[in-house]
Parts: sequence; C-alpha cells; structure tokens
Amino acid sequence: MIPKNVFLKRSCPLIMQIAETHRKPRWLPVAKSKIYRIPKRPEVSEEERLELLRINNNYKTQMRAIRRFYHEEMINEKSSLQSASSEMSQQLEADEWEKCVQINEKWNAQVAAEREQRRKIELAAMEDYALKRIEAKDKEFKERIARASAEIRREKELSSTFITPDNLEAAIDHALANPVDYNYAIDLRGNIVSGRDTPIVKPEKKDQKVA
Repeated sequence: MIPKNVFLKRSCPLIMQIAETHRKPRWLPVAKSKIYRIPKRPEVSEEERLELLRINNNYKTQMRAIRRFYHEEMINEKSSLQSASSEMSQQLEADEWEKCVQINEKWNAQVAAEREQRRKIELAAMEDYALKRIEAKDKEFKERIARASAEIRREKELSSTFITPDNLEAAIDHALANPVDYNYAIDLRGNIVSGRDTPIVKPEKKDQKVA
C-alpha cells in the first residue's frame, strides 16, 4: 500500500492508469489467426429445445390475446362514442355546412359586384379610347383633305406658267431674248460673281506704303 505522505510530498501531478481487459480496437480488421476460425455451434438437447419452443409459443399466444383484447376494447369504446354523438355530430355538420354556404354566397355576391364595377370602368375606358381614335382619324383625314386641296390649288396656279403647244413659240422667243446664266464664282473673300462672262473688278489697295 502506498503511504499518504508520498502523495502530499509530490509536486508534480500523478499519472493514474486503470487496468482494463485488453481488447483490440474496433477499427482494426480481424486477426490473421482468427480469419478462418469457425466457432462451434452450441449443442442443445432435444428436451431443452422442446421446452424453449413451448415457452416461446406460450409467450406469443399471451401477447396476441392481450393485443386482441385491447383492440376490441378500443373498437367498442369508439363505436359507443360514435353512436352517442352521431346525431349531434350530424346536426353540427349540417349547421357548419349552412354557415359555409352563406359565407360562400356572400363572397360570390361581393365578387360579382366588384366584377360588374370593374367591367363598367373597363367599358367606359374602351369607349373613351375608341372615341379618341375616331376623333384622331377624323382630324387626320381632314388634314389630308386640306393638304390635298392646297396642293391642287397650287398646281392650278402653277398651271398658268406651263408650256403648252399653244404658247410654245412665245416661250422659245422669251428664252432666247432673256438668256439665264446659272454659272457663278466665289472669291477668297466670299463674294459671289454671277455669270460666266461677267468681268471681275479688282479692289483698289487701300494701304499704300509711304515713301
């Protein structure tokens, strides 16, 4: 036996080891010496086998009887409760059904009113949109007619200057008597000189050197 003074005089902690039965860790495989070892099957005598079979059969029979008893008790209790509350449950179910029908009818009426109001608003918007489109089409048609009328009037006014077989000779004489030269030139200062045969006048020098 280790004396008590030994534990009191030691300054460093003690390392205690507990002796246990040596076992192989779980993660190691089967030992090579036991790979092909076949354990011997225990031998049971015929009397013991029959006795175990009788005990097992008795246990199963008793457990089956207990389960059947509780099952029958539960069925009887359920049937008695159902028979006692069947009329009341039917009445409650009918009242609940009537209440649900009333709520459904109320919801249907509310939804129908909202749908009718929405349909009226959409119909009014469609009518307004159609009227605006018709007005826009009428305005565009009138503008097209006005533009066409103005174009026709302008063409009628210009038709008086058209060259026809009747005034062809007079137009030729007028063109020969009044020739038009479309040529022109632009100098460095941006001045435009019309005509091909127009003489160019050079500007006099304003700044002269003083002798």
